[in-house]
Amino acid sequence: MVIGRPALVTVVLLGTLSCAAQEGWSVLAIPDAGRYDDVFFINDTMGWAAGGPSGWIGRTVDGGETWTLPFTSTDYLRSIEFADANNGFCGSLDGTLYRTTDGGNSWTDIAPGITPNPPGICGLAAPSTSTIYGCGLWSGPAFIIKSVDGGDNWTYIDMSAYATRLVDIHFTSADTGFATGTAAPASDGGVILYTTNGGTNWITVCTTNVLTDIVWKIQRLGALHWFASIYSDPVNDDTRTLRSSDGAMSWEQVTVSGDYTYTEMVGFIDPLHGWVGGDLILWETFDAGDNWSPTTFGSGHNRFFRVNDSTAYLSGQFIYRYQDNAPTSIAQTGLRPIIHTLTVSPNPADGRLTIEILLDRPTIVELSVLAWTGATTSQLLRGRTSNGYYSFNVDLSASGAGTYLVVLKTNEGLHYRKVVVN
Repeated sequence: MVIGRPALVTVVLLGTLSCAAQEGWSVLAIPDAGRYDDVFFINDTMGWAAGGPSGWIGRTVDGGETWTLPFTSTDYLRSIEFADANNGFCGSLDGTLYRTTDGGNSWTDIAPGITPNPPGICGLAAPSTSTIYGCGLWSGPAFIIKSVDGGDNWTYIDMSAYATRLVDIHFTSADTGFATGTAAPASDGGVILYTTNGGTNWITVCTTNVLTDIVWKIQRLGALHWFASIYSDPVNDDTRTLRSSDGAMSWEQVTVSGDYTYTEMVGFIDPLHGWVGGDLILWETFDAGDNWSPTTFGSGHNRFFRVNDSTAYLSGQFIYRYQDNAPTSIAQTGLRPIIHTLTVSPNPADGRLTIEILLDRPTIVELSVLAWTGATTSQLLRGRTSNGYYSFNVDLSASGAGTYLVVLKTNEGLHYRKVVVN
């Protein structure tokens, strides 16, 4: 198990890669955003990207060869989806939902018209020009918003009966779709929910039954083949993902690695060839997930968007493009910034710890001490938090000797430290 390093670390993206397993990947000419959280293409040439902590919305009209940044906000932009070439939506983690009707030239915050106001939109789905869905939040609560008139009016659906948090949403028609996140109760692990009546009723089609799991992203490759990623805390000594071959009605957990890797993204270009990633390692399979190999390409992987049988895009520190049978080339692109810091001392400890964090920007925070079972021993911070320095004194003497994990989750990623208590 890889323990003790933050998931967001300084990394130099390498020059031209020659590994055959990485064939076809290239980094596109878009400014470094720290992490682009989402990417969406309406056709082979026209696409948009949500710029995460940068607040940018990027746009391309030539298949990613060049990008413009027609809009900048002060928000953390998490999700982006277009119903057609003109009408699109971009969700933030700061209580805003932006809408465009001119292809992304201008954007307007429409969240004030939604009651209650959603605290953040992690996932968006537009199965038609009139029907739009959004979901959230990675840190809770679990809810869905829905419009049936192209985004003019919205209803808010409380999903607390089914989930404690929601991250992604995908609809195959105006009424039929899936939402992913963490189950209610959370002890059931990650969850995939299914509706056939536009969100009025939901059934659970998958739970991972592993504490701390979140089903982070879901991908529909075709009528039968579906995939979903599992984000989990480092107390789980493995890396897993999900696959379905019956139209997402039943799911199988697949072990990617016997060691822990921080993963959020899953994407397959065909039923056999796909990737799982989230930090610095991109796991690759050529046999539908039976076997995986680690590669080093890009960082901060979050959304995989397949355009056609040979082309896909991946959001991360930059936007990356996969083209089947194309040579892999990635230019020197500099350092990925370290965002936020976590310090724990002493280690080993007699039970008394000092936990210090430095938040570089306002963000949503979950700061917890976990037992090695995944159970929360201490919840130190939860919710929207201002930037700055925070210090906590924690006494674990009553919890007994053993190994504990201090975990800092934010909009920008994951930091963690293993602590031994004697």
